[in-house]
Amino acid sequence: MTTPSRFAKRLVLRRIVRGSGIAIVLLLMSGGYWLYTPPSPFVPLRGLDPSSVSMIALGDQGSGNMQQWRVGQAMERVAAREGRLDMVVLLGDNFYGKPLTSTHDLSWQTRFERVYWGHWLSHVPFYAVLGNNDYPVSQKIEIEYGQQHTGSGRWQMPTNFYSKDFGNVDGRPLVRMVFLDTSAPRESLQQQIDFIDQAFQASGPAPVWRIVASHHPVRNQGQQGNESDLVVRLLPVLQRNNVDLLLSGHEHNQQLLLRAGEPAWVISGAGGQKLDTLDTSTPQSVFAVSRAGFAKLDLNANQLRLAYYDDQGDLEIGYRWVRSCQWMAKGCLLPELTQHNVVQSDR
Repeated sequence: MTTPSRFAKRLVLRRIVRGSGIAIVLLLMSGGYWLYTPPSPFVPLRGLDPSSVSMIALGDQGSGNMQQWRVGQAMERVAAREGRLDMVVLLGDNFYGKPLTSTHDLSWQTRFERVYWGHWLSHVPFYAVLGNNDYPVSQKIEIEYGQQHTGSGRWQMPTNFYSKDFGNVDGRPLVRMVFLDTSAPRESLQQQIDFIDQAFQASGPAPVWRIVASHHPVRNQGQQGNESDLVVRLLPVLQRNNVDLLLSGHEHNQQLLLRAGEPAWVISGAGGQKLDTLDTSTPQSVFAVSRAGFAKLDLNANQLRLAYYDDQGDLEIGYRWVRSCQWMAKGCLLPELTQHNVVQSDR
């Protein structure tokens, strides 16, 4: 059997993204062999300016259904249009349904490797955290997949919680990120709290921006509500370490919540699974939609841009945070002044 042509692969994915009823037939006829073929090792993009970092964040993506494929193609579309992407952050629930059986399970192809492809997505690392649907079996295989650099090698999960610096500005890390495992047994939470302190209080130059990623949100306007244990135990360590944002999923929608003296609560859990409805908004909920899509962050030493996109790659709303702003997220992370806003304000 010969490997299907690039045209055949694109035809298969185009049919999937459009939701055609013959997608499965085309997949078996034209792309089945492609799915069983191990992906080539990824080659990181070169020549990117280290004084800025661009990342996409989404969670609850691992359904393997057409919505996940549509969001994946929208991510590639946005990266190509904006001309920059350094990494993707996966916020947990990476594999729904039957647990993974091994690092060679076909689900790695249908829910990760072949879903996220293109000039940009094929050449950037994916830093993943674990969700409750990754337990009690798949999480071990996901960690093994990362440790062994299996598949394309894009999957980054050295252990169930970890930290890493990204970018560099005059010898300072531009971004320091801590990746948590809020789906682990709660007795491990104190160890992760200590780990956050160690990461942000380490000797050496302080990072310009501080971000934490977890599956479960601390603040949440959706059906599942706040995680009371995380409010009591995780919020204080985020505050004392001046964490700017917490990226999370779990709730299958998109939200931004801002409260005085707290990090920005960025929920991006609409990556592929069936969407959750939203409760009545509160003053702290500045953006909330039950629509498939993802969040994108672009950071440099002077400012952070947070933008939400839908599953077509269309911008829903954008915010900017000037680093010199003296407050925390509430008061500093402000809506972008768009042409639409200018027209409305002139009326």
